[in-house]
Amino acid sequence: MRIEISKVPADGGLYEEEVPGAILELDQDAHVRVEGPISCRFKVQEVSGELVVQGSLRVPVSLACSRCAGFFSTTLADLSFLRAYDVPEGTETVDLTADIREDMLLNLPAFPLCSPECKGLCPQCGHNLNEGPCACKPPHVEPDKWSALDGLKGLKKPG
Repeated sequence: MRIEISKVPADGGLYEEEVPGAILELDQDAHVRVEGPISCRFKVQEVSGELVVQGSLRVPVSLACSRCAGFFSTTLADLSFLRAYDVPEGTETVDLTADIREDMLLNLPAFPLCSPECKGLCPQCGHNLNEGPCACKPPHVEPDKWSALDGLKGLKKPG
């Protein structure tokens, strides 16, 4: 997305534009699917030799849940995009693309969840537990060998 300096009104202007989701370069990512363009809504104003850009970004995506590995749809959003660009004499345009990309990538969740109640996958057979229980038997748990120490009382501290 480029802003033409000569077209920015003296008191600032509102810019709404869609940027292709391909700028995120996530085509090869197995855990993220960009489902549409990035919607940009900015107030742009030239102040003291700088172009101040403030606004919001939104992009529809499908993410793989970090518990059950199923894909779910959501919207990545940054409602507080704010940048100031130096505008030396003779500058005709300012390109926001790299900053839009960076902002959206930083807003990707590290561990996305399809829902807070997601039960994940069975560690034995891999069945999605959100779809119901699996046929696996609960793992055999050895009695805690250290539990005998819980009954000890009155031990003196060395010293």
